[in-house]
Amino acid sequence: MEDVKNTFFKFATVLVLSTSLIGCATSGDRFYDSAINDHNRAPASFNVPVAVEKDGETIDSFNNQSQADYLYLKSEIESNAGRSAETIELLKSALVFDANSAVLMQKLSIEYYKAGQMSEALSWAEKAHQKEPTKRDLTLLLAGLQTTVKNFDSAELLYKQLIEKDSTDYEAGLYLGAVYTERKNYPKAIKAFKALCLLKKNPSRHLAHYYLARVMAERYPQEVAAVKAELNKAIAAKPDFFEAVSMMGQYLQKEKGVKAVTAYYEKIQKEHGPQVKLAEVLAQNYISQGQYDKAYEQLSIIDEASEDSVQVKLKMALILIDKKVYDRAIAKLNEILSLAPESDKVRFYLSAVFEEQKDYASAYENYLKVEKTSSYFEESRVHAAYVAKLMGQLDRSVASLAEVVGTKSESPQVYIFLSQIHEEKKDLPAAQAALQKATEKFSDNSQVYYYLGVLQDKMNMKKEMIESMQKVVDLEPDHSQALNYLAYTWAESGQNLDKAESYARLAANKEKTDAFILDTLGWVLFKRGEYKRAAEVLEKAHLLQPEVGIISEHLGDVYVKLNKTEKARAQFLKAESVEADLNRRQEISKKLSSMNKPKSDRMPASVVSGSDKPESP
Repeated sequence: MEDVKNTFFKFATVLVLSTSLIGCATSGDRFYDSAINDHNRAPASFNVPVAVEKDGETIDSFNNQSQADYLYLKSEIESNAGRSAETIELLKSALVFDANSAVLMQKLSIEYYKAGQMSEALSWAEKAHQKEPTKRDLTLLLAGLQTTVKNFDSAELLYKQLIEKDSTDYEAGLYLGAVYTERKNYPKAIKAFKALCLLKKNPSRHLAHYYLARVMAERYPQEVAAVKAELNKAIAAKPDFFEAVSMMGQYLQKEKGVKAVTAYYEKIQKEHGPQVKLAEVLAQNYISQGQYDKAYEQLSIIDEASEDSVQVKLKMALILIDKKVYDRAIAKLNEILSLAPESDKVRFYLSAVFEEQKDYASAYENYLKVEKTSSYFEESRVHAAYVAKLMGQLDRSVASLAEVVGTKSESPQVYIFLSQIHEEKKDLPAAQAALQKATEKFSDNSQVYYYLGVLQDKMNMKKEMIESMQKVVDLEPDHSQALNYLAYTWAESGQNLDKAESYARLAANKEKTDAFILDTLGWVLFKRGEYKRAAEVLEKAHLLQPEVGIISEHLGDVYVKLNKTEKARAQFLKAESVEADLNRRQEISKKLSSMNKPKSDRMPASVVSGSDKPESP
């Protein structure tokens, strides 16, 4: 029921902010003959007040009145500008010249309320009410403030006074019901709201039925039908009353689901819309159901009703992006940037759309516009480097990444990417230097050491590569690629085969369907002379990746050891047909040539396979 209370007690703010002084006073008001009223335009019609003596002091009432009016007008200007502190000082000064003005006291109370100084607001409202206890607006103001500070007895008394004076005072009746609700006196609250529902000339009958429904929902949650009946009466009285429609929707969703409540909202929106609040709910429902076209329609309603709807426009843009309507998405994002040019988030999205469209030049230009202070800075520069790479502008890629290196937002991935760009430029020392720098800054990052190891292998730095890969395994014991890399390296050199098998099995257990890891395990077993077990593993690898030359070649080597000549030949031919590397194809051709020679002229199988172990029987 907390929502009920929040809704009820919004009245204090509304009341305070709507209670303002007007310049065109009516006969009997203190400003009727003052400078701020123009009912007496002709200066000749003024009866200038005469200075009088009081307690030995000359009182110039004309001057005092003029000063009070002038200060009041200045306070209005400050109040309209939202400067409560200045307004309060001006009103206090005005009271010096007109100390008995209930109107000035009322205005002062309102400004203290707006400034959040409740005790002062209440004090001045009480003083004003003492001056004019029968003035309705003052009574409502004081009662509202008493309610806000939870002086419910005083508030109840004041509202009752207004109702006794005028039984059709629906505002006082609503607020009295609110007080009863806050005090959890549900019978009295229900009685108060029911009385309001019966008022013939009640312009707020929809509120009376709605609040009655809210109180009944809290007091009698099982009486769903009765609550819904009151909500329907509220909606009948005001079909576009969102709060009642929303509450009815909550019941429908609970009873029949999201689709049912969406259909209900659609009907209300079609017959009595467009309503911005309802559009917000519908847009969210449509998005959750993946109905982006309908969501976009509702967002358009919100957008048209808002002067500065950046977030709404952004949602519209994201829907357009999701639907790959890139031209309209770009137009919408540019529209947002015209309203919020400092939005790096929007700028980043715009750049990404250009990238998706393969307009790399525009993407690059916009990525570079993201400021260094933005949380999107690193990502923008990485993307700028990527699109520059796609354009073949590797120097620009390096320059974009260099902007991130050394900043607080740098990450290991920046150094890895920078290394890859240098490698593409054929500058392997620069590539290595970037990764070495990364190991200094991110000494506990396994990926940095992995990429460094791969690069060192390409640079034929085997010893350093093994050290880097071992560091990866030390940091991340189940890093399957590093385990595989070390196992294959040791298998190729015929060294450390026990550890090679251990590493290969760890990797294979983690990546059970990775054909390359299985190939490594099979090759380690081959090097250990366990040809049957090697064949089982390599056959599985071949089934997973039948078009990979090295796997077919290794399987052919195993078949040679097992004297399965035709199977070996078939695998070598397969390997030769799919192998892209010229040197590897030449090696495979040698193996095939050896198999085609007369038996007495063939090379030993150990030479064919590259193994130094004798052929098994």
